[in-house]
Formats: sequence, structure tokens, C-alpha cells
Amino acid sequence: MLAVSHATSGAALGLAVAGFAPRIADVAPSPGSVLTFAAVCAGAALLPDLDHPSSTATRRFSVFSWLACNAVRPLSGFVFDLTRGRRDHGKGTHRGLTHTAAGAVLLGLAVNLASAAWGTPVLLGTLFVCIALAIKGLDALVPGPPSLVIAAGLTWGVQEWVPGGTAGTAGWLGTAVALGMLVHAVGDAITESGAPLLWPLPIRGRTWYPVGSPKAARFRTGGAVESWLVAPALTVSTLVLFVLVVPGVLPVFTAVRDQVERLFAAA
Repeated sequence: MLAVSHATSGAALGLAVAGFAPRIADVAPSPGSVLTFAAVCAGAALLPDLDHPSSTATRRFSVFSWLACNAVRPLSGFVFDLTRGRRDHGKGTHRGLTHTAAGAVLLGLAVNLASAAWGTPVLLGTLFVCIALAIKGLDALVPGPPSLVIAAGLTWGVQEWVPGGTAGTAGWLGTAVALGMLVHAVGDAITESGAPLLWPLPIRGRTWYPVGSPKAARFRTGGAVESWLVAPALTVSTLVLFVLVVPGVLPVFTAVRDQVERLFAAA
């Protein structure tokens, strides 16, 4: 899918998880934690395409993301060759390891382990990368060119918005990254090419089997179905969830709506 579709799907999932999960556990979520979790999910939803040389993730941080791409692609190809089934074909450098559920979980665990070992630098770095990617992924919805300076400011703002500051993200940061990557893979699975979500589970002689929806329901990346149906639906879902789950937003929305209704009634 396009970057904006991946970013909005990640944001929607992040809002749903961060907004509803604490309520199920009878814990009141804070606006800062909900928005930060959603932002990390949205940004992480672009990370799997580091295995493509012209993706948003690969172009976002200049030489640094280019170097990351040139590390991810050979690694994905190596794992593909190492674990390929008798009916697998191709190189596995794109829509390979980063597009699997196992890959998402492993990166999430790596983030948590690195955070426990090195603390603040890892937390700040992960937050900055994900927030910067989220801003870039939502570029089609944001007027004007977003800046890495804005991402840096928002990352620093986490210290004020999230309970416990930056250190308060350590308990869930890896989960948000894993969920963002996973929703990306699921999104690609409903396009024409599918995605090897269930690797290394062997399916029909293939460990890299391209899981997907029924072929009649799949659509082309960037095609009319995505541009006119999928992307708008994800955008609306994200906005609705923003109103419903971020503490303090619904009362403001309701008050504005009531005021507008009174103005129309008086006209």
C-alpha cells in the first residue's frame, strides 16, 4: 500500500489499542500516552519498506536510512535463501523478512531489550525515527512540508506529555513498533502480491507463502481502489478513533457540534 495508507492504518490501530486496552484493565489512559503510542505505530508501519530502495522509509533520513536499507535487503535475502521451501522463488529482498509476523515480533523484542540495556538514547532514537516517519507518511494529509525539526520537538515533548516522561514509554515501545510493522504486512497482504506473514510456517511447499485475501478482493498498490476507497476509509477511521479514545477530545467535539447546530438553527 501507499505510505499514507500504511501510516493511517498504524495510527488507527495504535489509537484503538492505546485507547481501549487501558479501559479494559480499568486504567485511565492519558492523552499523551495514547497519542504517542499511535504515533509510534504509525511510523513503525513504514519501517518494513526499508527493504525497498525507493520507499518513504529509505528516503526519509538521507544516508542513514539508505545504509539501513542496504543492511536490511541483504539480510532479508540471506534469511530467504536459508529457509526457502522447494516452491519458493525470487530473491526475498523485498516483502521478505520485514513483512512477516515473526520479523515484527523480533524487532519489537529487540527494541525492548535495547531499551532495557541502554535506556534513554534508545528510547529517544526510536521515538524520533517513528514520529518522523509518521509525519512523512501522513504528508498527504498535512498541509505544508513537515520537518525533522518538528519530529525532534514532538519527541522531546513526550517528556511532558507521557506519564513518566521518555522513560515511561519503555514498557510499551517495542509493542507499538511490532504492531505497526504487523499492520503494514497485513495491509500488503490484501494487495495483489500478498505478504509472507506466516513465515517460517510451510504452506504448499513454501515457507515464504504470500498470504492474502481472496484474489477477487485484492487491489493494486496506488490504484483506484486504494486511492478512492481504502485510504479515505483509513483516514476517517483514524479521525473517528481520535475523537473517541483520546481523553478530553470528545467533550470538545460535542460542544463544537452543539454550537454549530445552534447557529444553523438560528439562521
